[in-house]
Amino acid sequence: MKRKMKHEIKYRSKDKMYNIKNKKKELKQSFVVCLFIISLVLLGSGFYISVLSFQDNKNDGITRYNEKGKADYVVYLKENSFYDTNYLDSGMQYVASLINTINTNFNYEIHSDNNLDYQYKYRIVGTLQIMDPQDSSKILYSKDYELLQPVMQNLNSNNMVINENVNIDYDKYNNYVNSYKKEYGVSVDSRLVVTMYIEVDGQLNSTAEKLNKNSELQITIPLSEQTVDISIDTANIDTSDSLLAFSNFNIRDIATLILGTMITIVGVAMLISSRNVYLAYKKSNIYEITLKKILSEYDYLIVNGEVSVDESRYSNIVYPQKFEEMVDASLNLKSPILYYEAMPGEKSFFIITKDDTLYKYRLTRAYLEKKEMDKQKEK
Repeated sequence: MKRKMKHEIKYRSKDKMYNIKNKKKELKQSFVVCLFIISLVLLGSGFYISVLSFQDNKNDGITRYNEKGKADYVVYLKENSFYDTNYLDSGMQYVASLINTINTNFNYEIHSDNNLDYQYKYRIVGTLQIMDPQDSSKILYSKDYELLQPVMQNLNSNNMVINENVNIDYDKYNNYVNSYKKEYGVSVDSRLVVTMYIEVDGQLNSTAEKLNKNSELQITIPLSEQTVDISIDTANIDTSDSLLAFSNFNIRDIATLILGTMITIVGVAMLISSRNVYLAYKKSNIYEITLKKILSEYDYLIVNGEVSVDESRYSNIVYPQKFEEMVDASLNLKSPILYYEAMPGEKSFFIITKDDTLYKYRLTRAYLEKKEMDKQKEK
């Protein structure tokens, strides 16, 4: 004999209730979608209008420059009966005992396609070094002499040029080394390293890539008490590179910027509102909440599937009012609960079959919402 809940059957027969609920659901979904689309349109429009308010002051893009540096010298001789001239050019061999002074010249230049704002400084230092004759990397004694005090300059030009001369009193440093050798009775090698230190900061404008250079020009002068040939080594610079000039944006129309900003703010506000409406809608969907709770709590009993049950095959059909009754029946009969969602978001069936008995529990959004409304009225 079939057992049916009259109230349940009566309520299930009201198809209009489903239609009304479905229409409300569609209206809510359509409202959220429209609100989201409008917010995106406003955001895009506001951003585009704001961009139109700016003016791009483009530069040439790339500024090429060439850095050159050269250290050179002239050796002035003491009076002698061998040389007709009082000096010898660089790159020759020199008798140490005939050297009077060495005139060093340091030339450093940067040439660029466009004018740059330069801030630069430089100085010249002479470093006297006394080394182990077996290993020149082992420094026994070192002392710095400031040959040119720091010079600082500002310049706006496409050509930056530094040109400095410093005279080196060869005997002064040579005698110092000789005194060291005599006092300590050691055999050593020695040299005077004359270095120009250069620091350059350059820039095309406030938005361009900066030029930063820390360069050195160097001359190494061997020192000796012997009358032997000596050679002088130099290190030069010759490099090329480029600077990137970035775009510089200025506001062209303040009114357009304000309009674009306001539209963007409205778009953001509508986007936030659409999100809040969507979350509130999801939160208020009692069907989804109830279904999720059932599936998570009783997943060990529930089996997913799509079935079409012929109720006429069963002599005893039970329609439980509470899902807990389905759980009790499943445990007692040792039979799983078959789950099937007939209408996504609206209606689900839970079924247990055992011999000629059918247990059928239906979960519908319309019924759950009606129960919720009845509770609100009672309050």
